[in-house]
Amino acid sequence: MRVVSLNVGLPREIEWRGRTVRTSIFKTPADRRLRVIALNLDGDQQTDLSVHGGVDKAVYSYPSDN
Repeated sequence: MRVVSLNVGLPREIEWRGRTVRTSIFKTPADRRLRVIALNLDGDQQTDLSVHGGVDKAVYSYPSDN
């Protein structure tokens, strides 16, 4: 297996359906090596740790053809 890209991002507020919501969906490719830390990758955050990130879900991978 070969790592093609590591994508990280911080939560941000956006307008969606007339409401302001906080999301972490927007990720961009990192330009350096990243450490896996307790809850996620260094420089990355998730908004809702009940379903994303956290100790048991710190890293998620996709096949390159996906």
